[in-house]
Amino acid sequence: RLIKITLKGLQGPMTVKGREYPGRVPMTAFERLLSDEELAATLTFVRNAFGNQAEPISPEQVKQVREATRNQTGFYSPEELLKQHPLE
Repeated sequence: RLIKITLKGLQGPMTVKGREYPGRVPMTAFERLLSDEELAATLTFVRNAFGNQAEPISPEQVKQVREATRNQTGFYSPEELLKQHPLE
């Protein structure tokens, strides 16, 4: 989800931990702004900020998702992402 959101952007209402967000202003798509290496480094930093401990994201993972989503046009919606990647 994280790589897809960062590549294509996100727009639409969502609820996170019981708090509702209207999602009127889309999150910017960085697909054309960052290389695979830059995106992997940025997302790895974000995933490990604030005391979190997550595996690094590799440039190869970003490349795979970029290729798999190349035909996706427009922003993702929260519903679409949750359908593709349900919460555990």
